[in-house]
Amino acid sequence: MARTMTLAILADDLTGACDTGALFTRRAPVPVTVFPQRRAEGDVVVVDAESRALPAADARRRVRAAVNEVMTPERWFKKVDSTLRGAIAAELDELIAQTGAAGALLCPAFPALRRTVVERVLRVDRTPVGETALARDPDWALASSDIVEALRSTSARRVEWCSLEALRNGRLGGPGGAIVVCDAETDADLDLIAAAGLTLSPAPALVGSAGLAGALARRLRLAGPPPPLPAGLRWLIVAGSLHPATTAQVAAVRGRRVRLVTPPPALSADRHAVAAELARQARKIVETEPVDLVSVTGGDTAVALYREFDAERIDLLGAPVPGLALGRLRRGDGLEFTLLTKAGGFGAPDLFARLIS
Repeated sequence: MARTMTLAILADDLTGACDTGALFTRRAPVPVTVFPQRRAEGDVVVVDAESRALPAADARRRVRAAVNEVMTPERWFKKVDSTLRGAIAAELDELIAQTGAAGALLCPAFPALRRTVVERVLRVDRTPVGETALARDPDWALASSDIVEALRSTSARRVEWCSLEALRNGRLGGPGGAIVVCDAETDADLDLIAAAGLTLSPAPALVGSAGLAGALARRLRLAGPPPPLPAGLRWLIVAGSLHPATTAQVAAVRGRRVRLVTPPPALSADRHAVAAELARQARKIVETEPVDLVSVTGGDTAVALYREFDAERIDLLGAPVPGLALGRLRRGDGLEFTLLTKAGGFGAPDLFARLIS
């Protein structure tokens, strides 16, 4: 008899798939595949639907196909961006419809990266997300920093709210088919949401960033320790993101024993073409020079690298620091290498410098 899958994680981009799956590695490496590949086998599996940049109708179809590929796990976790980029309402509506989940508990908060939800408003460094540079991202489609207001205008389902006061006093109940937006400003708040998601019957889908995923991993006793990064590794950093955080991190390691692949000064308007070119350069270096670790920033660049190498899967080993994922990229012909993924929009300027040291 086939073993029951404990958890299926459905993500909308590859760096998010990795930083979430990396939190569940206590028992074994967690495999990540990119749709339309067949999902890998495991107690916990991650599928990147690559749906973040799609229009709502296309994102809905992609989620439907990805859910049908995964089949029937004990639990579903829908990974969303901590700033809610993408066709959030369309994807949640379809996930609930296809899985039969009793609605969803949604909280994108990630306190370790200073993302919180208070009084329904998603904040980054205490600023409403709609007032930050992230709101100019082409994939950020919310009409408001008020998550409830934004989803009510785009979802076919009821959208409700659980305040911090209600959450902390044990009044988070079953969603009854609705999407319930939960406030959270600490990891302890996220633990309460995860606990509710595991005890409510019928079970809702849990929806969030790596913050809520970490709480779920702790509750399921699947959270693994941070994997070590030995000193002296020969690094290749493929920095596709133009976010100021990534730009500063790359600047801090220029001149060190690190190979860098970065976007050209005359940047093409086609971000996917840029990502594909960076991936081609990275492949040439990996296949001709000694490289111990490839670090890639930005979801577009990560999936371009995955496809350039014709990868079969990524086996995640853990999270060295919050928001990063360490794993092994594997190809069907036996080629493999150590991969470190990071979303573009976070991290201190000395992040890579500290990891390399």
